[in-house]
This record gives sequence, C-alpha cells and structure tokens, in this order.
Amino acid sequence: MGIPRQRTRIGQVEFVSVESSLRGLLKEVTDSYHIADVLLTESGEVKPYARILVNGRSYQFAGGLDAEIHEGDAVALIYPWIGHEDF
Repeated sequence: MGIPRQRTRIGQVEFVSVESSLRGLLKEVTDSYHIADVLLTESGEVKPYARILVNGRSYQFAGGLDAEIHEGDAVALIYPWIGHEDF
C-alpha cells in the first residue's frame, strides 16, 4: 500500500478537474488530499522516488508535467516507499 493511499484511505478516485495540464491537475489533487509533501518537492517537481503514470506511461514520456490531460485520461500517483513509517 502506498503512502498516498495510507494518508487518504482512498485507493482509487475519479477526480474531476478543470485543469488541462498534468502540473495543474497534480496541484489540485495534492492540495485536495494533502499529499504534496509526499509526491512533490517545494519547487513543484516530482520527488525522485515518486512515480506518476498517465494512461499507464511514465509522465516523463507523456510530455512531462506540462503534458495535456484530457477527459477520460487515467493518472496514477505511486510512491514506492517500503518500510518507512514516518508519514
């Protein structure tokens, strides 16, 4: 179970956003669920071990944080943090 899931107690959610970029969507989601500190650096970049998938592909191959997000796209937030309890 990932840190975002443990914090929010939500495994999967359909999130409706007016944002058209991955960066904007991430800001909305991380602000709504209070998980920015887990996934993003203070400058808004993705933390080294966090994984963000857009339609099953790493966000880096989907256009980076400025990738366009469309209705129906699936965005997965994954933080592979094993054995750490300080969250």
